[in-house]
Amino acid sequence: MKKKITFFFFLIISIFTFSQTFDFEEQYKYARILSSKNPDSSEIVLKHIIDSAQKKSLPEYLAKAYYLKSYNSYLKSDAKSSLDFAEKALKISAQSNYPIGKALAYRMQGTQYAKLGLLNESSRSLERALSEVKNNHTDEGHELKGMIYNSFLILLNKNEYKKKVFYSTSAIREFQKIENISRRNELLVSAYTNTGYSLSEVGRFTEAKVYFVKALSLAGKDNYYLTANILNDIGFSLFQQGKPDSAVVYYQKALVLVNRYGFNEKKIEVTKNLEDAYSQLNDLPNVQKYNLENLKLKDSIAYNKTMAVNKTLSNKEKNFDRQLVKSRNFSTVLVAACLILTLVLSVVVFHVMNLRKKHREIVSTIYKEGVPVAGYEEDPAEKAPLQALSQPSEIKISPEVEENILTGLQAFENNLHFNDKNVSRYNLAYALNINTKYLSAVIKKHKNFNFNQYINHLRINYIVDRLKNEPKYRKYKINHLAEITGYSSHSAFSLEFKKVVGIHPSAFIKTLDDVT
Repeated sequence: MKKKITFFFFLIISIFTFSQTFDFEEQYKYARILSSKNPDSSEIVLKHIIDSAQKKSLPEYLAKAYYLKSYNSYLKSDAKSSLDFAEKALKISAQSNYPIGKALAYRMQGTQYAKLGLLNESSRSLERALSEVKNNHTDEGHELKGMIYNSFLILLNKNEYKKKVFYSTSAIREFQKIENISRRNELLVSAYTNTGYSLSEVGRFTEAKVYFVKALSLAGKDNYYLTANILNDIGFSLFQQGKPDSAVVYYQKALVLVNRYGFNEKKIEVTKNLEDAYSQLNDLPNVQKYNLENLKLKDSIAYNKTMAVNKTLSNKEKNFDRQLVKSRNFSTVLVAACLILTLVLSVVVFHVMNLRKKHREIVSTIYKEGVPVAGYEEDPAEKAPLQALSQPSEIKISPEVEENILTGLQAFENNLHFNDKNVSRYNLAYALNINTKYLSAVIKKHKNFNFNQYINHLRINYIVDRLKNEPKYRKYKINHLAEITGYSSHSAFSLEFKKVVGIHPSAFIKTLDDVT
């Protein structure tokens, strides 16, 4: 009757709360607080959070709400529902790439698997949970890391004391980093209790008592689940000290709370502890009473746990089959990819070898015979001024003028003025005191080039000669070679070099090193 009145009371509060402006963060915190008081009341709040989160497309709060539903189911020893809700939280978090949600879901999975005896699965889930938040240094990150360290304790027996100390102290260290004082204290309760329990297992009762006192001082009067935990663990410590009568007092206090608020998972542990304590006191009626109660409780949830284990193992088998198929498919694709890659590499190697052979032939020829001379090409810029004449051959240049032009060109070449950046047909004609038509005609007649061909040939021939005879030039960058020969850019130089020589300047330099 008292439980129904309490439930109705929380229901009224919840309805009133949700009639106000909806604040997801505050309502989630409220639902989380209710979980340790009355899981059924927490479920009312969670239903509103889930409905609102779905309407407003807030996957983070949807995932956190399903995590809390998983936790509530765990408290009530509903293993199947606990794992189902954890799976929902994990799926939503994975789809929205929400690390906190994934860590919460993995942590809940790991905790439930441990209770089901699936220790390998539990360890893997907890490790995954830790990996999701290991670099998260926010309050929420520290909180989650501490909770995960606490969950690892379930996997250990009393002989693994050093590991227990590591995880207990790690949990305390993470919780102490939380800036929110009320939340920090709430979480430290479980860490202190776990530490006290571990110390009691190895007979360090004085130290254990210190942690139990700390836990009780922080628990608060209305945090029923944590209080039940502390009372049960104090009873365990007293039992270990050979004080079963004192242990019974604390176990009974814990039993009142777990009965009142439906913490069935904890009730299994408390009734078993009561059976052991009364056995030490030779109180057979109570031994039988709590043995029967423990068995009934186990039987009532045995089917649920069996279903949860079967489902977990079935999913594990399905995942294994999927991984096997994926592995086979991947192997097939990998073999095909390797064959294709081998074929492509063969083609590339063959092409590279042919290209290198061609480069060696070109460079060897140039090294021995010099830069090849291209034939005359009509230059539109030169063609325009000559169109005034019926034929270019009609240009009449006296032998003396022609000789003077050739002498001027020889001086132009000897002084390397062709490497000047501002060299042009007009500038050169002006320097030789002739018109551009005469200059173009003489270059065509005696050099078999148009003006641009003439300049480019001189420049490329010059730099090739430097590269052949002065190895230091081979260490220069291409843009520096371009600057030396008067080109305005790296690309302009490379284009003309390839046009005249037949290969890119970098390939020429590399092959020249091999040839020489």
